[in-house]
Amino acid sequence: MELIDLSIQDRGFAPHSIAISLRTAGCCFGMLHRPDSRIVAGIGLLLVQPDDVGGFSIEADATYLQPGDTAIDLLDWLDGRIGERAAIISFDRWWPVARRLAALADPERHPALLAAAGDTAGRWRELPAADTWYLRQARALPVPCICDAGVQVADCHSTAPLSLLPDAEIAMPQLKQEAIAGWLAWARQFSDFEVDPMAARAVRALEAWRATAPTSDHD
Repeated sequence: MELIDLSIQDRGFAPHSIAISLRTAGCCFGMLHRPDSRIVAGIGLLLVQPDDVGGFSIEADATYLQPGDTAIDLLDWLDGRIGERAAIISFDRWWPVARRLAALADPERHPALLAAAGDTAGRWRELPAADTWYLRQARALPVPCICDAGVQVADCHSTAPLSLLPDAEIAMPQLKQEAIAGWLAWARQFSDFEVDPMAARAVRALEAWRATAPTSDHD
């Protein structure tokens, strides 16, 4: 995947789209042998698609690590929400999101996610930093070594203690808000100055939805 995808605007606006945000935490150097050296603790989604009356159906959702969970459990949740034709929107979170999720995904359990992540020249739009430099992402502090004494690095499969990660009740609304912000950064490339009338309608629909959505979705 290229460091900067210059084809995003050329691919145009997609009425059916899904924005993804991640919450990650740094971890000990011993975990560098794993597919992803940062713990994926949570995933946020914004789903936007045309409805039957000429408007847009909008939904925000999020998931977070529960006791005993691993990143695979989070990807199980995500895979079931990836539509076959929806454009996927993300922005860099210490690594390109498509690359990170593809490295963690299981081919048998996450076929929809892997199909989307493998199409970074088509469906998946990873917004370059130049488009998202102003977007605020909540921090998750590094997690110290969690292996038992004497355990070899390759044999360490400890799960992250949830007490060391941001509280789910705080993080999940933040993840939804970050997904919304990423989607807007993408859609406004086409909606500003009415470049694409459908994109402009979608942005207005999202703003109207935000005005009536529960406050907890936007804290």
